[in-house]
Amino acid sequence: MASYVQLASTCVSLLLNLFLCWLIWKKSPNKMGSYKQLMVTSVFEMYYAMLDGAADVTVFAHGFAVVVFREYLPNSWVPSIVSMALVIAYCVTFGMCMAILASHFMYRYSVTDSTFHHCYLSGKKYYLLFMAPFVYAIWWTSALLYGYSPNAESDEYLKARFLDTFDLRLDQISYVSPKFYRYDSQGSLFNSSAWIAVANCLMMVTSSIFFVLYLGSKCYLNIRKHLSLQSETSKFSANLQKQIFNALVIQTIIPVVLMYLLILVFFLCPMINVNLGYSSRFVSDMVALYPVIDPLPNMFIIKTYRKGIIGKRKDLEDS
Repeated sequence: MASYVQLASTCVSLLLNLFLCWLIWKKSPNKMGSYKQLMVTSVFEMYYAMLDGAADVTVFAHGFAVVVFREYLPNSWVPSIVSMALVIAYCVTFGMCMAILASHFMYRYSVTDSTFHHCYLSGKKYYLLFMAPFVYAIWWTSALLYGYSPNAESDEYLKARFLDTFDLRLDQISYVSPKFYRYDSQGSLFNSSAWIAVANCLMMVTSSIFFVLYLGSKCYLNIRKHLSLQSETSKFSANLQKQIFNALVIQTIIPVVLMYLLILVFFLCPMINVNLGYSSRFVSDMVALYPVIDPLPNMFIIKTYRKGIIGKRKDLEDS
């Protein structure tokens, strides 16, 4: 059963993102150009919110393992393979989110640098931005299946924890878990498959962070330069780019605070052989807030959307 936070977040997120889609469709200025298409990642946010509510996962750390699981009732209408697919899909959305952030910053920079745009995003190359999240999804899924899949060793290691903490047997759950170490007669050994899998995940995360920081800083400098050089008529376009960029920066901070830092702690402690000694739905609930908060920067920082909201509110008050 999903927590109240997850259920409420799913409902509110769907409403907010549907409204943002309406604002993008009806209130976007012509100067925004094809960025309107890229901004409709609200569809992804709605998918994420519905998946979070349907999957109802719990994230916890135990000893040398990080566990993402959902309760699965053998006699329910949901087959076991679907239950496991929900857990994997939930994890994969993290990688897709990283790719979407990188795509946004790449497009924003291309708007301020015509040479970069011509080389990398002109014509059909523009649609590569939309393909990036799906490439990351396939990559992340492959890493999960390779290093995070349940096996006899992980079952033995976790079964007591599931029973003691959640009162669940192994046949009542679907889970993925990288277990970074294993013990034998010679002591602690690296679990190579888990480390290879997590190394691939870290490559995806660091590549996204590189694009965000590198292209984001260059984009900011270009926008400042354009604002100082352009005429009053063209300053509208530059100011619009600045508003979009500021909204994008806040949209980057939101998942960093609500998702990445929390998940980093849950992964880092087992990797350095530190037992957290507790489990909680706190991480799952905090991650559930992400699709609720994410559309707000676009709605309130971009001036035309803010005016659209005020106008809509006035219409309601007058009716």
